[in-house]
Amino acid sequence: MTVSKEKARKIHQESIIVDGLGYSQRSYYFENFVDSMISVGVAAVNMTVVGSNDTPAVGLVKVEEWNKMIEKRNDKMLLVRNVKDIERAKREKKVGIMMGTQDGTIIGDDVNFLGIYKKLGMTIFQPTYTWQNLIGEGCGERTDGGLSSFGIKVIEEMNNQGMLIDLSHCAYQVTMDAIKYSKAPVVFTHTNPRALCDHARNKTDEQIKAMAAKGGVMGICSYMPLLTKDTRPTWDEFVNCIDYVVNLVGVDHVAIGSDFSLWTKEEYDAWLVGNPNLKPAGPQDGWTWRNIFVNDDGIVEYDQVFTITELLLDRGYSEQDIKKILGLNFMRVLQDVLG
Repeated sequence: MTVSKEKARKIHQESIIVDGLGYSQRSYYFENFVDSMISVGVAAVNMTVVGSNDTPAVGLVKVEEWNKMIEKRNDKMLLVRNVKDIERAKREKKVGIMMGTQDGTIIGDDVNFLGIYKKLGMTIFQPTYTWQNLIGEGCGERTDGGLSSFGIKVIEEMNNQGMLIDLSHCAYQVTMDAIKYSKAPVVFTHTNPRALCDHARNKTDEQIKAMAAKGGVMGICSYMPLLTKDTRPTWDEFVNCIDYVVNLVGVDHVAIGSDFSLWTKEEYDAWLVGNPNLKPAGPQDGWTWRNIFVNDDGIVEYDQVFTITELLLDRGYSEQDIKKILGLNFMRVLQDVLG
């Protein structure tokens, strides 16, 4: 690596950094995680505020809990309802929290819940997670029939409400159907090209091209199973994914979606019991090596985000293109969808 950290930090100071994240457990060290994001200039992050399989009642309670927590810690966080809130977070050196879900079970069988969640501050909605629900299949199901009739209504209502459609975990046909029926850009906030790593969550070239044609963005994920099958992932492998998407559909359609999982090892092991098909391969067993940003002790070292910028500079990306990848591409889509 030939580029200095000082140059990378200068670009970060000038950038609006938006992380597609994906998931972050509210654990005892969540606040340290927020501090680490502030230290490297992250302006906004997509935070999964409800769990998979949560009912509407549970989902509403959890969203209200997050609203109270964000308000209580308004010295460090603010709720993002539109792009102006992200710009404000950048100015005030805070982290903008974009509340999202990774499973459509929180609306049950009634699309009217989407409007309720939007009023409470939820801006990002993922129709399906690993399993099947009333909307369609997730990436871990054995079947893939596409969106149900109810699922099509969900996509239409999300467009009406101005909510960002996230297809990161959706099964192949559900992904393609959602892109087809949406009138607005869609995103993959945290996933990688399947051509580089054959994993059920990763997206095919056809899906990536369809997403880009709709004006969307793909957040490249640093979660180990989506980068490599048998060894600890490297930063070069992560940036290789960026290169791949840029070469496939252009620099305007790629971003960062780190997919942190702030769990204790016990929480992680308990999750694997219900998700055995997503258990990472390799001797590391998916714990300390589960994410590039996590060290051998399981501690998040978010300041390593500078490594992405350094590698992109080394590979010949312009400063403006790097700023697009760090956040401007997500900002464009959020402006189109949220206003």
